[in-house]
Amino acid sequence: MKHTVIIPLYNKEEYIWDTIRSLAFQEKKASQIIIIDDCSTDESLFYLEDAISFFAPQFLQTDIQIIELKENKGPGNARNIGIELATGELISFLDADDCYTFSCLSEVDSIMQNENIDVLILGILLFPSEYYLPKIKSFETELVALSDELFLIPNVLHTISSPDFIMGVGSNVVIRKKYLKHIRYETNVSLNEGIDFWYRVLKSNKNAMVGLLNKACIEVREVKGSLSRQNYTNWKQLEIPVSVKRYQKSANLYDQQLMGMLSQRWLEHAMERLPSLRQKALFVLHHFRTLIRNRYYFKRRNK
Repeated sequence: MKHTVIIPLYNKEEYIWDTIRSLAFQEKKASQIIIIDDCSTDESLFYLEDAISFFAPQFLQTDIQIIELKENKGPGNARNIGIELATGELISFLDADDCYTFSCLSEVDSIMQNENIDVLILGILLFPSEYYLPKIKSFETELVALSDELFLIPNVLHTISSPDFIMGVGSNVVIRKKYLKHIRYETNVSLNEGIDFWYRVLKSNKNAMVGLLNKACIEVREVKGSLSRQNYTNWKQLEIPVSVKRYQKSANLYDQQLMGMLSQRWLEHAMERLPSLRQKALFVLHHFRTLIRNRYYFKRRNK
């Protein structure tokens, strides 16, 4: 199957060369690579073009497109542009500081063809900590084993709200393009936009076959200063996760479970990244009702 890889790029001059190298030496090459530069202010474009030129012999059968945006609008907007330009039957997103393992695209192609998988979630290895995700032990009973490493997820709208289930982190999802329909990423969102996007995709495709390849397929760099690792000076800088805002009045069980899990992560993120006890207390006081309500959903889901 033809596979399109979409890479949003913003100020990743230290990493983009290695990211392109990981694509150049895949066992099965991507048919199309789309890189959307989100108005980088460093030398990212220079290193990107240098890498593509250096690895040109490996990309003879790959259509490579570089889109240079004139205004920074965030990774969600960049990914949306990539979706519109994608020609592959399969689509995946790769962050510009991450790398696919050598056999990743080949294994994905084989699994999705032979097992009729529509959406495949990949394991990731954080670098340099060498911490592996997902930790399936807490939700293993919700999976159906096809092999030692491959599982079906029969009720993914339930499983996605497990605290240990990772979907969207490190852009670790491959999907058949037809299932994206008209669903797109929220733009100008900095927290949890990935899981919000994939949850909406899965919710609109309830008959899609969803699988989990429980092995390290993506090396995800723990980059200081990235959106998920930034520190804050004031509690007001921590925006409410987009899915919590979207579903706050929903009576749907799965929506509530998702809000419960995301609110718990949001609270933990705030406690880790805010600078003082006063700022942490102000955060909790301001969002008390939301946190308490969603804590109930979180506890109910994990009984």
